[in-house]
Amino acid sequence: MNRNNFWRFVLVVLVVLWSLYELYPPQAKNLVQVFRDRAVNHDPAFAAIMLKATELEQKQPDNLYQCLSNAITTNDITKYFPFYEAKEQDNPTGFILNRLQREAAGRIRLGLDLQGGTSFLVQMDTKSLTNDVGGALSQAVEVLRRRVDRFGVAEPLILPQGSDKILVQLPGLSAADQQAAEEAIKRAAYLEFRIVHPQSRELLEQGILEPGYEVMKLKDRHNGQETTETLLVKRRPELGGDSIQSAMVGRGNLGEPDIDFTLNADGAAKFAEVTKENVGHRLAIILDGNLYSAPVIRTAIETGRGQITGRFDYKEAQELANVLENPLRAKLDVLASSKVAPTLGKDAIRSGIYAAIGGTLAVSAFMLCYYLISGMVANVALVANIIILLGVMCSVGTTLTLPGIAGIVLTVGMAVDANVLIYERIREETARGKSLRGARSPPAIAARLPPSSTPTSRL
Repeated sequence: MNRNNFWRFVLVVLVVLWSLYELYPPQAKNLVQVFRDRAVNHDPAFAAIMLKATELEQKQPDNLYQCLSNAITTNDITKYFPFYEAKEQDNPTGFILNRLQREAAGRIRLGLDLQGGTSFLVQMDTKSLTNDVGGALSQAVEVLRRRVDRFGVAEPLILPQGSDKILVQLPGLSAADQQAAEEAIKRAAYLEFRIVHPQSRELLEQGILEPGYEVMKLKDRHNGQETTETLLVKRRPELGGDSIQSAMVGRGNLGEPDIDFTLNADGAAKFAEVTKENVGHRLAIILDGNLYSAPVIRTAIETGRGQITGRFDYKEAQELANVLENPLRAKLDVLASSKVAPTLGKDAIRSGIYAAIGGTLAVSAFMLCYYLISGMVANVALVANIIILLGVMCSVGTTLTLPGIAGIVLTVGMAVDANVLIYERIREETARGKSLRGARSPPAIAARLPPSSTPTSRL
């Protein structure tokens, strides 16, 4: 092997090794197992979490993220994962689970047609925005990304389309979470705090509607019976939902789910001022135009913490807490949606992989039988070609789809076709008596020019 060929060989080997490094691990790992392996400082509480997660995994093997979330409940898991530095996050548990989900995900990213999931094309109602439409769209992309994180999607695709549309693709999303994801995506979740008129009951009984107030109905459930209360509520809010820093699901005195929220510094100062000026009055908590509760202000609330109670089950409270943490500036409407069941995705993966492997093996067998040693060399080059192709795809984050598998098979066919052309030309040259080295050399081109002559012209 001459010097030039040696360094070429070394370069090829290095590129193949780099591609193998980018490919590992090709398939996703078990999230519960990754949670167990990555955790440190195991204690009885951690053992209880793992026991519960294992039980839930047997019931829902396709939704391990939710199994872990339900097993953790209110436990603090930051002590088990100190290397993530999640204590500064608003939702440390969700932050840690999302990091683990990304670590557990395989390097080969599968598209919706292979992995299953759902896709949405949503449009923002820009008519309600007076300015900075582009900023509102960019903010909506980030808000939607934070909202879908709770569904445990390792690699969601959220991209702006044009001036007012957003494409959302959630591969691997279970069928049970697809409807919840659609509701979370399109819900504006605009929270308002308004003061209830101190003489609300008297004015409504007299049929008097004061300027600046509107009539709203509060539905409540007590002892299994639903009651409706009519209130006169101020139209102008005292405080908006953009002041919320964090929100999470809590439990009331009777174990019913509610939503505990924390305001940012500016919101807390304003909330303290409002509650101080309206002690003894009722404060209406309105979400998306619906009155959820109207508690009496007993004292000034200066901690910046509050609670929303209402007609929630645990799932609804989770969804509301999620969207309250990530409010939108304008309403989103779902223009189109498509869903692929995970079982269909698994069938497509199996069929696509079998087709690709079968085609590659058939071509390799033909090359080995027909060209012998040269065919073996071609097969080695073919495998290296596939490894490098997949390695580059993983390094740049390309999503593999069913047409992509067909493209890989087509690449294999083109590579084999090039080898066939080369080997057939070598056979032709060796049949003419040339050596193997001479057959591989490009043919010499001899240019024969006719002898120059001086033209004669006759008049």
